[in-house]
Amino acid sequence: MERINDNILDLLVRCLQAWLIWLEKDNEWAETELDEKKWRAENEAWSLNEMTYNWEFKEKWE
Repeated sequence: MERINDNILDLLVRCLQAWLIWLEKDNEWAETELDEKKWRAENEAWSLNEMTYNWEFKEKWE
């Protein structure tokens, strides 16, 4: 009976460790996703500013 309890406890410990690793990876992926969204927003704003500047520049020289 002791061996069965040890096996159950070992299994429980491994399950909890796996769950902790999964949560850590999920947190990393969430942070990466937020960074990517921030980068895309900044890139879009920069592109929009560049297009606006180029359009104004061309308009002044025409």
